[in-house]
Amino acid sequence: MQKPLSAGGMGAVYVVEQLQTGRTRALKLMHPQLAKDARFRERFEREARISATIQSDHVVEVVDAGVDDASGMPWIAMELLRGEDLLQLVDRRGALPPAEVLTIFKELCHALSAAHEAGIVHRDLKPENIFMSKSQRAGAGKTVKVLDFGIAKLVANAQTK
Repeated sequence: MQKPLSAGGMGAVYVVEQLQTGRTRALKLMHPQLAKDARFRERFEREARISATIQSDHVVEVVDAGVDDASGMPWIAMELLRGEDLLQLVDRRGALPPAEVLTIFKELCHALSAAHEAGIVHRDLKPENIFMSKSQRAGAGKTVKVLDFGIAKLVANAQTK
Protein backbone atom coordinates (compact mmCIF):
# COMPACT_ATOMS: atom_id res chain seq x y z
CA MET A 1 0.00 0.00 0.00
CA GLN A 2 1.40 3.35 -1.06
CA LYS A 3 -0.44 6.58 -1.84
CA PRO A 4 0.76 10.18 -2.11
CA LEU A 5 0.07 12.41 0.90
CA SER A 6 1.97 15.63 0.20
CA ALA A 7 5.00 17.08 -1.53
CA GLY A 8 7.48 19.78 -0.59
CA GLY A 9 10.79 21.25 -1.61
CA MET A 10 12.93 18.37 -0.38
CA GLY A 11 10.70 15.39 -1.04
CA ALA A 12 7.30 13.76 -1.16
CA VAL A 13 5.37 12.04 1.62
CA TYR A 14 3.41 8.83 1.08
CA VAL A 15 1.04 6.76 3.18
CA VAL A 16 2.59 3.30 3.50
CA GLU A 17 2.26 0.13 5.56
CA GLN A 18 5.16 -0.76 7.84
CA LEU A 19 5.77 -4.39 6.91
CA GLN A 20 7.10 -5.53 10.29
CA THR A 21 4.12 -4.24 12.28
CA GLY A 22 1.31 -3.70 9.78
CA ARG A 23 0.91 -0.10 11.01
CA THR A 24 0.17 2.71 8.61
CA ARG A 25 2.99 5.28 8.50
CA ALA A 26 4.05 8.39 6.62
CA LEU A 27 7.14 7.83 4.47
CA LYS A 28 9.10 10.84 3.28
CA LEU A 29 11.29 10.23 0.23
CA MET A 30 13.81 12.72 -1.04
CA HIS A 31 13.25 14.02 -4.58
CA PRO A 32 15.49 11.92 -6.86
CA GLN A 33 17.15 14.95 -8.48
CA LEU A 34 18.16 16.27 -5.03
CA ALA A 35 19.41 12.89 -3.79
CA LYS A 36 22.39 13.20 -6.13
CA ASP A 37 23.68 16.24 -4.23
CA ALA A 38 25.58 15.37 -1.04
CA ARG A 39 24.57 18.66 0.65
CA PHE A 40 20.85 17.97 0.17
CA ARG A 41 21.26 14.37 1.28
CA GLU A 42 23.01 15.49 4.47
CA ARG A 43 20.25 18.05 5.16
CA PHE A 44 17.55 15.42 4.63
CA GLU A 45 19.31 12.92 6.91
CA ARG A 46 19.86 15.66 9.51
CA GLU A 47 16.09 16.27 9.57
CA ALA A 48 15.51 12.67 10.70
CA ARG A 49 18.16 12.88 13.43
CA ILE A 50 16.96 16.25 14.68
CA SER A 51 13.27 15.30 14.83
CA ALA A 52 14.08 12.04 16.63
CA THR A 53 16.13 13.94 19.24
CA ILE A 54 13.28 16.16 20.44
CA GLN A 55 11.38 14.72 23.41
CA SER A 56 7.84 16.07 22.98
CA ASP A 57 4.45 14.59 22.13
CA HIS A 58 4.03 17.75 20.05
CA VAL A 59 6.71 16.95 17.47
CA VAL A 60 5.95 14.42 14.75
CA GLU A 61 7.55 11.10 15.76
CA VAL A 62 10.28 9.70 13.54
CA VAL A 63 10.11 5.89 13.79
CA ASP A 64 12.97 5.02 11.44
CA ALA A 65 15.20 6.47 8.73
CA GLY A 66 17.80 5.30 6.31
CA VAL A 67 18.92 4.99 2.72
CA ASP A 68 17.44 2.41 0.35
CA ASP A 69 20.21 0.02 -0.71
CA ALA A 70 18.89 -0.52 -4.24
CA SER A 71 18.16 3.09 -5.21
CA GLY A 72 20.37 5.07 -2.82
CA MET A 73 17.27 7.10 -1.91
CA PRO A 74 17.14 8.58 1.62
CA TRP A 75 13.87 8.06 3.50
CA ILE A 76 12.24 8.96 6.81
CA ALA A 77 9.39 6.92 8.33
CA MET A 78 7.12 8.88 10.67
CA GLU A 79 3.89 8.49 12.54
CA LEU A 80 0.94 9.08 10.24
CA LEU A 81 -1.05 12.09 11.37
CA ARG A 82 -4.75 12.57 10.70
CA GLY A 83 -6.12 16.09 10.60
CA GLU A 84 -5.10 19.38 9.00
CA ASP A 85 -2.44 22.04 9.34
CA LEU A 86 -3.13 25.33 11.10
CA LEU A 87 -3.44 27.24 7.83
CA GLN A 88 -6.15 24.85 6.61
CA LEU A 89 -7.95 25.08 9.96
CA VAL A 90 -8.02 28.90 9.93
CA ASP A 91 -9.00 29.00 6.24
CA ARG A 92 -11.87 26.62 6.98
CA ARG A 93 -13.12 28.17 10.24
CA GLY A 94 -11.85 31.75 10.28
CA ALA A 95 -10.65 33.36 13.50
CA LEU A 96 -10.37 30.82 16.32
CA PRO A 97 -11.76 31.41 19.81
CA PRO A 98 -9.17 32.68 22.33
CA ALA A 99 -9.39 29.51 24.48
CA GLU A 100 -8.57 27.33 21.47
CA VAL A 101 -5.68 29.61 20.45
CA LEU A 102 -4.31 29.38 23.99
CA THR A 103 -4.42 25.55 23.88
CA ILE A 104 -2.66 25.53 20.50
CA PHE A 105 0.05 27.88 21.76
CA LYS A 106 0.63 25.88 24.94
CA GLU A 107 1.25 22.73 22.91
CA LEU A 108 3.33 24.62 20.34
CA CYS A 109 5.44 26.14 23.12
CA HIS A 110 5.98 22.67 24.62
CA ALA A 111 7.37 21.45 21.27
CA LEU A 112 9.60 24.49 20.81
CA SER A 113 10.82 24.36 24.40
CA ALA A 114 11.76 20.69 23.98
CA ALA A 115 13.55 21.54 20.72
CA HIS A 116 15.44 24.40 22.38
CA GLU A 117 16.40 22.16 25.31
CA ALA A 118 17.91 19.80 22.71
CA GLY A 119 19.81 22.74 21.21
CA ILE A 120 17.61 22.97 18.11
CA VAL A 121 16.00 26.03 16.51
CA HIS A 122 13.23 25.25 13.98
CA ARG A 123 13.81 28.21 11.57
CA ASP A 124 10.71 27.55 9.44
CA LEU A 125 7.81 27.83 11.83
CA LYS A 126 4.67 28.71 9.88
CA PRO A 127 1.02 27.61 9.94
CA GLU A 128 1.71 24.87 7.37
CA ASN A 129 4.25 23.29 9.77
CA ILE A 130 1.85 23.29 12.73
CA PHE A 131 -0.40 20.26 12.35
CA MET A 132 -3.67 19.80 14.20
CA SER A 133 -3.69 16.01 14.57
CA LYS A 134 -6.63 13.96 15.76
CA SER A 135 -5.55 12.94 19.24
CA GLN A 136 -4.84 9.37 20.30
CA ARG A 137 -5.76 10.27 23.91
CA ALA A 138 -9.20 9.85 25.42
CA GLY A 139 -10.99 13.15 25.91
CA ALA A 140 -8.57 15.15 23.76
CA GLY A 141 -9.85 16.35 20.40
CA LYS A 142 -6.68 17.49 18.71
CA THR A 143 -2.96 17.49 19.44
CA VAL A 144 -0.55 20.03 17.98
CA LYS A 145 2.36 18.42 16.10
CA VAL A 146 5.26 20.49 14.78
CA LEU A 147 6.50 19.29 11.39
CA ASP A 148 9.48 19.78 9.09
CA PHE A 149 12.73 20.31 10.93
CA GLY A 150 14.48 20.20 7.53
CA ILE A 151 16.17 23.58 7.88
CA ALA A 152 16.54 23.51 11.65
CA LYS A 153 19.83 24.69 13.07
CA LEU A 154 21.70 23.15 15.91
CA VAL A 155 22.39 26.04 18.27
CA ALA A 156 25.96 24.88 18.88
CA ASN A 157 26.69 25.04 15.14
CA ALA A 158 25.01 28.41 14.75
CA GLN A 159 27.08 29.95 17.57
CA THR A 160 30.38 28.92 16.01
CA LYS A 161 29.67 30.60 12.65
